[in-house]
Amino acid sequence: MPFIGEIAALTTATCWAFGSLLFTIAARRAGAFSLNAVRIPIAFAALTLILLASRGLQWAPQAQTRDILILALSGVIGLTLGDWGYFACLERLGPRLATALFTLAPPLTAILAIPLLGEKLGLLPVIGMVITMTGVAWVIMERPGKPIPRGHRIQGVVFGFIASFGQALGLILSKLGMADRIDPLPATAIRMAAATAGVWIMVLAGGRVQGVIRLLKDPPARWATAGASFLGPVFGVWLSLVAVRHTKTGIAATLLAMTPILILPLVILIQKERVSPRAAIGAVVAVGGVILIFLR
Repeated sequence: MPFIGEIAALTTATCWAFGSLLFTIAARRAGAFSLNAVRIPIAFAALTLILLASRGLQWAPQAQTRDILILALSGVIGLTLGDWGYFACLERLGPRLATALFTLAPPLTAILAIPLLGEKLGLLPVIGMVITMTGVAWVIMERPGKPIPRGHRIQGVVFGFIASFGQALGLILSKLGMADRIDPLPATAIRMAAATAGVWIMVLAGGRVQGVIRLLKDPPARWATAGASFLGPVFGVWLSLVAVRHTKTGIAATLLAMTPILILPLVILIQKERVSPRAAIGAVVAVGGVILIFLR
């Protein structure tokens, strides 16, 4: 099937857009860190049940120890450390600036993929990536928000780089770990297992267990977390691995970054919010870049 990687990446971004609405509900009630500590184990449990029902214990019969270790490392770097960096950046800078810094992930992915994966991009996909990221950045940087203390600003930028680097390196390691021996679904489960261990080490070390308990006792937060878990870590992360397996990693990362654009029609239809002309123009620019990527 042509463009299966690109289609998977855009479907991932759509899942993350819907999941972000549920994520916001849960995070506002229980905190982003507690949400991450619950949604990743939920995703691992769901993926385990799916794999047991469909494959029994033969998840990846051709997998080598090296593949599993690389996938586990990608889970810790991308899902544990990367998400931690993003949430810490979000807390200090707010959603607009945090998301703006996160747009560094696609170019970082493309750059790292050259020495680590030997990937090279033609001129048209590079132009499409630049146009898409310009449109995304134009939308998410529309309002500067409230003044940010200098200390928070510096910390936020550092955490933003951690988040972007974690996303980039996590995707590349995922592609290396899958090779031609592990399908995206069991690869996602392996990443989630490692990420679950990593995030709970952080929960226990940081004394955040009470926050997790509060989330589990809050019905709206609990149900929103369950929904966000299936849309994000289960279907979203699985499809993101389908994307990186079937297309260039930099292109996949760029299309995954379309989530802020895909959220716009959702906030209009579901939350009844108005979208500014600037946001609409940015969305058109981003879609134009995506078209160039598909025309390569």
